[in-house]
Amino acid sequence: MFNQFSRHEDAFRDWRRDGMPGLKDESYKYIGFLTSKDDDQLPREGTLWPHQWESFLRVIYSHEILKKPVIGLDGLLLNIVTGGGKTAIIAAVIAWQRIAYDTRKFVMLCPNLIVRDRLEDDFQNGKVFVDRDLLPEWGHSTSKDFILTTLGADREKGWASLFSADVVLGNIHQFYQSNKSGQSNLSALMNGPEFVLFNDEAHNSPATEYDATLKKMREKVILRLDTTATPDRADGKVPDSEMIYEYGVRDALSDGIIKTPVVYQPDIKTVQLTYTDAKTGEKRKVEEIDWDEVDRLGLNATQWVTDDEPMRQQMAIALKRLEEQEGRAKGRYQPILFVVAVCKADAEKAAQTLNNYFKVKALMVTEDSDEEDRQKARELGRQQKTAMPYRAVVSVLMLREGWDVPEVGVILLLRKFGSKVYGQQVVGRGLRRVRAKGVDASEPQICAVVDHPKLEHQWLWDIFNAKKRVGVKIDDLFDETEDLPPPPKKQELTEPDNVIDLPPIDPDYKDEGEFDVGDVPPPPKPLENWKEALNAIQYDPNVVEITKVEINGVTGQELGGEGWKSVHAAPGEYEGQIPIVEISDDDVREALKSRLLEMAEALTVEAGYAASSKDKVYSALLHHVRKRFMNGNSIGLADRQEIDYAWRMLTQVLRNVREVPGLIGGIIEYGD
Repeated sequence: MFNQFSRHEDAFRDWRRDGMPGLKDESYKYIGFLTSKDDDQLPREGTLWPHQWESFLRVIYSHEILKKPVIGLDGLLLNIVTGGGKTAIIAAVIAWQRIAYDTRKFVMLCPNLIVRDRLEDDFQNGKVFVDRDLLPEWGHSTSKDFILTTLGADREKGWASLFSADVVLGNIHQFYQSNKSGQSNLSALMNGPEFVLFNDEAHNSPATEYDATLKKMREKVILRLDTTATPDRADGKVPDSEMIYEYGVRDALSDGIIKTPVVYQPDIKTVQLTYTDAKTGEKRKVEEIDWDEVDRLGLNATQWVTDDEPMRQQMAIALKRLEEQEGRAKGRYQPILFVVAVCKADAEKAAQTLNNYFKVKALMVTEDSDEEDRQKARELGRQQKTAMPYRAVVSVLMLREGWDVPEVGVILLLRKFGSKVYGQQVVGRGLRRVRAKGVDASEPQICAVVDHPKLEHQWLWDIFNAKKRVGVKIDDLFDETEDLPPPPKKQELTEPDNVIDLPPIDPDYKDEGEFDVGDVPPPPKPLENWKEALNAIQYDPNVVEITKVEINGVTGQELGGEGWKSVHAAPGEYEGQIPIVEISDDDVREALKSRLLEMAEALTVEAGYAASSKDKVYSALLHHVRKRFMNGNSIGLADRQEIDYAWRMLTQVLRNVREVPGLIGGIIEYGD
């Protein structure tokens, strides 16, 4: 997403140097209140961090000097890394608007309950205003003047309360016009005074009803400020607001705002595979081969982290990293292992393995978790004070944006990310620094990410600017907290005059559709007889499971700086009898549906169609799987043996369907 403020940076710098001419008197006075007495270009210590200060000043400059429609007609956007303190910026803007404009109403929108609860914790009783010393005595406003009204659960107090509230916090869906409650809430806003609108986690906003709600509010909005750490969405769309400031991972590492991410991957030597009859479960053959030859068997990438033996091995690596993090914590806080699974069945398996085999107290949180478990997840960092603190939490992409537990010190990936947005969001859960009693602000902190090379996440680590230090042997000792490289240099715009605007499209230009695409073959023609092609697919009832993996060691790779590469010892052999993990009947059925939907979306996009067309593909795959592996029974009525058989065969289904040219196109173009 393009930074729309870049072309104004030179003028903005001169404006600051010349004393900020053109501001309202009250705005100038409030900026002075927040300014350091020793350097008029920096914030006063204890208020905003330097990058928050830069964000705040650009908001004021855009609103008062540039004004609409030069910039911000549909809103301003701040792209701030996870852990960069977006909440403090929102609070500073609220304080400025109250003092300079006597604005009496502020609305904060968020996409889910996790983000809502985080904002509620920060704004309840004006906590953030007090913590950051954002309200001057001469401003005639105190933290008690910003009474928070939170929509949802037992918090909602009706139309009258919403109409008169100072600060309204709610999920965007609570203002949708498609339901009566949303209509009432929106009516209360639109019949009240003008307000400042904050759209947190704004990358969620490009959705039909989301967008319609924001457009409806626009006529009452004085200023709209969007905040996000990932403005580019998985579907390629971006918010309609204009980005005015970027503060990314590299900047945050340079300033010591976030932890240093370190990725650990096993260096695999050999692999033992067991062949199993998918229908009967009978083990028939065991083979040990070099792991580079395994690809010919068509193993699913996630088998490297979800089959029993590899999962335990990855967990052993992660728990070793957790022990190291606990050593660094020195009892001041309890580091947390965050395990990310692809489906509920895998999450249940992971939680049971941690609890029953490794004897690590783990909490599982999914979309079906009750409020008590969700609350536990939000308060994991405070569990140190209990007799039996949680050391791990397992989630199915539930704990992404908005779930901020600084104590997360290790992330274990038991899934493959196809989305750059989701990948960054998950890693972001471990980037927030621990700011506990006794923890010095300059103390090096690490977020250890346990990954597997077969998941092919190098694109994700490239985003974090991965580097390597070579020549380190397995027996060498390495202390990351003492030997981390110096922070990377910040990237700054030095010649804003060289920033150019893209020329507008000539309305008279006609695209004749003729251009050279080289030797790229045309896409396959959609199959009209797709049903016959799908029915003709043959399957081998033998499925392959990874039952033993021998590794040379564990490679640690620092991200975001000059970098290093270190090899750690491999996890030792397991002791004692390995318990059998029993996955509940409901979880396996739900996992089968979820996996089929995920496959349908992947196949749809690969075939060149919009993801919204996946429903037809899902329906075709579902009927195919029911017919071939479940005796025609539905997922709800099939017996457990049929469900297990279908689950084991999904890897072959995906591979075989993918290999039939034009099959997916036929389903979409000619399907019922």
